[in-house]
Amino acid sequence: MYDHYLPKLLQAIHRLNTEELWKQEMNSIGGIALHICEHIKRNTARYSNPDIKFEEGIEEYFPHLDISSTALCSMIEETFTNWKKEFAKVVNSKQNVEIDIHSLLHLVEHIAYHLGQIVDRVKRIKNTKFDFCQNGLNERNLKARIENNRLDS
Repeated sequence: MYDHYLPKLLQAIHRLNTEELWKQEMNSIGGIALHICEHIKRNTARYSNPDIKFEEGIEEYFPHLDISSTALCSMIEETFTNWKKEFAKVVNSKQNVEIDIHSLLHLVEHIAYHLGQIVDRVKRIKNTKFDFCQNGLNERNLKARIENNRLDS
């Protein structure tokens, strides 16, 4: 997730100015990015406290902060980095701590869905395309990373 989705998300967000980032369609691109971050933060919190309960869901959590793409990308990167560190701690733990595979798969699927929304909207707004696959963000490289079990690289 960190090595495959984060670079795509950052590339898309960096192409937008503040007005484009927070323009309301249904939910703004910035709001969707913050929605992604909230989902990641909640899953990160569960790694250290599996019994944590949140008061509300995030179905309607698409905040409007009106910050620059640079500031938003910093928040996104920090969120993904914290998730990666905590996930690696659990995976590499000598204790028998289990990952809730359903929650992990739901997180990855949810991030992928919203990442697709963001990339599609940015492509339309900027009349541009992304060369993710040509730049190494492709399934073959992802598979190699997984097979090499490079969680902490």
